[in-house]
Amino acid sequence: MSEPLLVLDNVTKNYGAIEALKGISFSISRGEVVALLGDNGAGKSTLVKIIAGGLEPTSGRMLFEGKEFLARSPAEAKAAGIETVYQDLSLCTNVDVVANFFMGREITRKVLGIPVLDERAMEAVVEKAL
Repeated sequence: MSEPLLVLDNVTKNYGAIEALKGISFSISRGEVVALLGDNGAGKSTLVKIIAGGLEPTSGRMLFEGKEFLARSPAEAKAAGIETVYQDLSLCTNVDVVANFFMGREITRKVLGIPVLDERAMEAVVEKAL
């Protein structure tokens, strides 16, 4: 059995006296699909922001691919391979799935020294991901 891809161990997040997350521990294996469910105000968004580098936990630790990991920004998490797929309110309804998937990090190729979108490469990545 292989090690988990992501491990959270006793993660907490406090905002002053408010305890937004209290002792969150779980693991996710490679290829596993996980749903995060809870009431409004339960801390789902806070937890996702910690995993994706938008917030730092107050305490606890996170392992990613078997190593201690704490992204200090969403860009750092993205570079490690962790990204967030937001609810449909964050999607642009005027563009297709591929454009939403790659928004802000499009794949380009050079044509006469000018970068142009590599639609085929992006479509292939999205097809594999979906």
